[in-house]
Amino acid sequence: MSSIDSKADALGSRPARLKILNKEVQIACKPGEEDDLMQAAAYIDQSMRDLRRRNNTSSIEKIAIVTAINTANALLKSRSQEGGDEAVLSRLSALNSQLDELLAEPELPAVESTAETAE
Repeated sequence: MSSIDSKADALGSRPARLKILNKEVQIACKPGEEDDLMQAAAYIDQSMRDLRRRNNTSSIEKIAIVTAINTANALLKSRSQEGGDEAVLSRLSALNSQLDELLAEPELPAVESTAETAE
C-alpha cells in the first residue's frame, strides 16, 4: 500500500511515498515516525474508499475534503473528551482532599447514654 524512500534531507526528513486511492503522494517524514505516518495514510485511504463506495458520484476532491472534515471532527471530539476527563480527575482530587481532611480531624468522644430504663 505505502512505501518510504530512503533518501534523507539536511533536516533529517525523508520523502515518504504513500498511496491513497491509487494515487501516489510524496511527503516529508521524520525518522522514527514512519509507522505513525503509514497508519495515518492507511486510515485516510480506508476512510476515502468507504466514502467513495457510499457516494460514487462525488469527485475525488470532494471525497478528500469530506474525509478531512470527518477526521478533524473525530480528533476534536477526542480532545474534548480528554478535557472532560481532566475535569473529572480534578473533581475527584478535590473530593479526595476533603476526605483526607475529614479523616485527619480528631474523633469526637463517644457520648454515653444516661437514659434510665423503666421496669
